[in-house]
Amino acid sequence: MALAAAASGARAGGDAFEPDEHSPDEGPSYFGFVKDERGAPVRDAKVSASYQTSLTLVTRTNATGAYKVRGFKKEISPSDVTISCAKEGYKQVRVFRRPLAKGRPVKSVETECRLKRE
Repeated sequence: MALAAAASGARAGGDAFEPDEHSPDEGPSYFGFVKDERGAPVRDAKVSASYQTSLTLVTRTNATGAYKVRGFKKEISPSDVTISCAKEGYKQVRVFRRPLAKGRPVKSVETECRLKRE
């Protein structure tokens, strides 16, 4: 199951990125932006959240390059989930995950993906 993100503000950490309904069995959501090498948003990029080789959730970015993917089961550690991005005419050059808060439950994981024109 994948959800498109709705942007509100310049940073991906706003309330619009918190899940509307969070199941007790669901782990953190994954959200962020896809940008080009200059930092401009990349619209309609494909974003994949993959857990090992068994499951991949896919969504697309909106006009501001924002995306959101609902969480996997809570037993799956965010460190076992890989975020990647792709768009025709681009190649992925960098993925940066914002460090998780220590000592607090993880509700969401923010990741920025950078693409470069080929």
